[in-house]
Amino acid sequence: MKMFRKIHIYIFIYGALVLLAAAGSVSAEETQNGEDGVGAAATYTMDEMVVSASKVEEAIETIPKHVTVITGQDIRESAGSNIIDLLGREAGIHIRSNSGTDKHSVVDLRGMGDSASSNVIVMVDGLSINSPDMSGPSISTVPLEQIERIEIVRGAGSVVYGSGAVGGVVNIITRKPGEHPTGDVSFSYGSYDTFHTRTSFGGKAKEKLGVNLSAGFFDSDGYRDNGFLRKNDIDGKAFYDLTDSLSFLLAGTYYEDKYGLPGPVSRRDVSSRARRMATNFPDDFGESTEIRGTAGVDVDLAEWGAFTLKRGYTMRDNEYLIGYNAAIAKGDQKTEAEEDTRKLDLNYVNHYPLLGRFHMIQLGVDHYRTEYIRENAYDGIRKNSETESVGVFINNQWELSDKMLLTAGTRYNTYQGRFRTDERKFFADNVRMWVNGSPVKKEWNNNAWALGASWAISTDSSAFASYNTSFRIPNVDEFAESAPGLKPQDGRHFEIGGRRNFGTLATLAVSLFDIRIQDEIYYSDINRNYDDTTVRQGIETDIKLYPVYYVNLWGTYTYTDATFDGKNTTVPLVPAHMLSAGVQWLPTETFRLSLSGTYTGSSFDGNDTDNDAYAKIDDYTVFDIKASYDHKHLTVFAGINNIFDTLYATSAYSEQVYPMPERNVFGGFKWTFR
Repeated sequence: MKMFRKIHIYIFIYGALVLLAAAGSVSAEETQNGEDGVGAAATYTMDEMVVSASKVEEAIETIPKHVTVITGQDIRESAGSNIIDLLGREAGIHIRSNSGTDKHSVVDLRGMGDSASSNVIVMVDGLSINSPDMSGPSISTVPLEQIERIEIVRGAGSVVYGSGAVGGVVNIITRKPGEHPTGDVSFSYGSYDTFHTRTSFGGKAKEKLGVNLSAGFFDSDGYRDNGFLRKNDIDGKAFYDLTDSLSFLLAGTYYEDKYGLPGPVSRRDVSSRARRMATNFPDDFGESTEIRGTAGVDVDLAEWGAFTLKRGYTMRDNEYLIGYNAAIAKGDQKTEAEEDTRKLDLNYVNHYPLLGRFHMIQLGVDHYRTEYIRENAYDGIRKNSETESVGVFINNQWELSDKMLLTAGTRYNTYQGRFRTDERKFFADNVRMWVNGSPVKKEWNNNAWALGASWAISTDSSAFASYNTSFRIPNVDEFAESAPGLKPQDGRHFEIGGRRNFGTLATLAVSLFDIRIQDEIYYSDINRNYDDTTVRQGIETDIKLYPVYYVNLWGTYTYTDATFDGKNTTVPLVPAHMLSAGVQWLPTETFRLSLSGTYTGSSFDGNDTDNDAYAKIDDYTVFDIKASYDHKHLTVFAGINNIFDTLYATSAYSEQVYPMPERNVFGGFKWTFR
């Protein structure tokens, strides 16, 4: 029955693609015969504004770093079906997955390798969603349909964002309410019995109150046996503009999921289409619940500057079972992790005149406090942690001339952590009770510095250079199983690059980087600091071409040389070469066809720091296609992922490989109402 269902899905999707292409051809012919409605794709402009580099809205050409913006239009036209798909095509980003879904996927910026989940910060509307343990940011909790744009700032951001902003920062900015009430309902279905539906509603009332509400459900059997993922969420956001200079924000997310953990397959089996889908762990699973809340206020004091205050809460409960034993009750084999995090972010900025030019000063304070407990039922061990971090930073931007800007900033950060290992012991009458262990305290003070310059060569060209330092404090999992003397890592980052607009024909961005990290934290049998300095050098390029008004071409290329300075071996899980390219065909406003391809070079096994123990992870090329057609309030879409059915994997440890999905298809519709 599964085979017949799969055949029916393929027939449906391929048929939908043919019909959509035919509709697009007809629409294109009508347009060429005089019909209106063709809109040229939005192009990159030198004065595009972003907020992720410094928490202050500023034009891209003034930022001395390589910055990319994925706009709402990019999201609509992309062949991707989730945030991970979108990010995976961008320069300098390597996506790794153990499941083939967005759950537990790792976003690696600038070759951080196995520890990327702790060296890259992912934010939603300016507040981090990174977990205090090694599980990384909970990207799967953010629905793609609710995203307005994504800003990617590569390189060190520790002055503004503190610990962990090493490879870069990804800020996901969700939609704001429109001027008029609107809503939509979407539905999609595809391979592996994947069902996804979402409904949302938003708009303004009496010009002061704006509300966005969204709810979604996702259910998939997954590519592999025991690879299922089921999740649902409810999101809400409200803005209230009390006056022109005072506004309030209230937002919240409730998310829950349940997922299978199929584990790896041997390298021998990964090339077999049958065996790579199987699992040796049919009963391993996990489930999580996450609640996030944000309250904020913006105050504009005109010539006295502007204040932004945000208070965030995250409560997460994650249970999982790895290595199921049929002789033991499931409840006695689970691990449960509980997180309670409170965040406070205060930001002040003022643009002031001096010597006939305008300059900017920014002051910031952030405070993070986390209570974290991980309880292992199978061995009666409980890890109990309380951590607190307070950071103060200052940023300055000086306008030296009409074309030259100089930026400089520094942060002072203080960290305190209390860690305790408890044991569950037997007492009289066979009663088991928790016995608290002796607490271990950690305290560190860290500094970060940033210096950058940007030069507007012309209205179409700019160049930049920057020098930054970074730091990362070990997370609670790393402290729980660490070698004596585990300490924070320190990095030095240098970057130089430029941006160029070739009229309306093309845009180009190029960046060269050099990163040197001392005492980088890694995991072997336990967590340690590398003895050797790690060095990452490379080049990133972005290009977009607009040969005609209804065709967009884009491409990225990244070369990363990630090595251990002392022994001159390569950092595992970091491919040297990555290449992405794509085309969007938009003959009319109603039809869109997107084709994209990504090449990822080979990399060393995650446990092969000496580069001589295990076979490398093979390089791979994957192509995706998506078509959509609009008719009044209805949008119909269909797509194929991994068109040429490539067998590939993004990660492996000791030749235990995590295979990615083969060719799969999807299709659906979205109905918008006003």
